[in-house]
Amino acid sequence: MARMPHSRTWQQSLSGMVDHQKALALVSRAQAFYDGFLVAYVAETNRANWKTLITRILPGLSIYKALLEENGDQQKALADVDILFRAAFFSRRMQGIRILNYFPDPFPIVKPVLKIMTKDEYMPSSQEIVEDSADCYAVNIYRCFILDTLIKHGARELTACFCNTDDWLAEALPKIRWERTQTLGRGGDCCDFRWRRIK
Repeated sequence: MARMPHSRTWQQSLSGMVDHQKALALVSRAQAFYDGFLVAYVAETNRANWKTLITRILPGLSIYKALLEENGDQQKALADVDILFRAAFFSRRMQGIRILNYFPDPFPIVKPVLKIMTKDEYMPSSQEIVEDSADCYAVNIYRCFILDTLIKHGARELTACFCNTDDWLAEALPKIRWERTQTLGRGGDCCDFRWRRIK
């Protein structure tokens, strides 16, 4: 079976939260969950959201289930997942973010990436593009692939941890204005994403 994405980063982070042996055991248990999920989804490898499924959703769900199994405390498990998500998020993206922040106006570079991200993580038919101009990309999302998958596995509460990654990206890119008033994962009617160029 494939090695679970982020497992090395998460093992290092967990070693600072619990003892080393327990960290190894948690990642090993998460790997077992991940392997089981891959078997269950093997017939769906051609689906549009496959990459998001195997690199983001299933690893996150697997480590969450391992943490939940370890202590039985949902809020503690969610808080720990948030720490692990942040570690994985910045370990993979920080170099690119630093480069973007050197540009006086990174919006023209970032906007095409944002469009790809929203396409990969949400169903195209569920999106309403509110504005797509030189100064703004605004989209409302009415159905979330991440949320749907987590509901299927009885882990709706985990969706908010995935929502947090958008906030971290916004904090790391101060030259782009980021606005969002609600998300599906936090109980809203939609995800109302707004990225604006700062002139």
